[in-house]
Amino acid sequence: MIPLPTIEDGEPLAVSATLYKTYLACPQQALGRLHGEYPADSLPAFKGSLAHRLFARHLTKGPIDDVPSACREEIGAGNMSVKLQTLGIGKPSALAPVIAEVGDLYSRFKRFPTDGFRSAEVMLEAELDGQVRLVGVVDAIFDDEAGTRIVDWKTGGFIDDTDGQLDFYIYAWTQQFGELPAMAEAVSVKTGERSRVEPTIERATRTATAVAEMVNTLRRALREESELERRGGPYCRWCPLLDTCAEGNAATAISVPRSRRN
Repeated sequence: MIPLPTIEDGEPLAVSATLYKTYLACPQQALGRLHGEYPADSLPAFKGSLAHRLFARHLTKGPIDDVPSACREEIGAGNMSVKLQTLGIGKPSALAPVIAEVGDLYSRFKRFPTDGFRSAEVMLEAELDGQVRLVGVVDAIFDDEAGTRIVDWKTGGFIDDTDGQLDFYIYAWTQQFGELPAMAEAVSVKTGERSRVEPTIERATRTATAVAEMVNTLRRALREESELERRGGPYCRWCPLLDTCAEGNAATAISVPRSRRN
């Protein structure tokens, strides 16, 4: 167990992998999440969620023969159907190309080996000092000769900003299970590229310090009703604070390669 460094008193706070990753990218956007300001539903996010449902289904139940039917089943079972109208894909003719694109991702995914697969969509939850609760969902867990391997599937075009998320999973895993995993990696389903983080006590301790600093900063901003630093980047186009953010508008004005837009 690696305890959090000293944190300021405050209301109990749930810290998710998404909140931590968002804070690393833009502290003000993370603060916005605590105020209930979340990104609007987007088509890339919908495709990614649906693809992840197929990946989990493949790992737990075996290869999928009828991908379109499986997609429709997962949309219904996962309560994703409520988003169809919002995203403008409520009609079968509009949904069909989405399913085709997700099917292409699945075709790429099923080429990956599944040796050592243990479980999919593993919930992580660890209570720390009654003040902070770490929560997250790991896409898949594999058992290799070296030990437990945490895997996060990426359906977008790049995986060069995944270390923070993987570090969070490593720390949460250590707090929940009392031991380090052997490896954590993000895998691009589109390209097969892998970004790996080798867990160590020193690395997990640094993450604990970073989480504590984030908690203190967010609590202070909430208490003082102040703002935090805004940082522009490729994700600004989906930020709910974009309309009032100079940094975000400057970032979105810069041309981004098409391969990085989904």
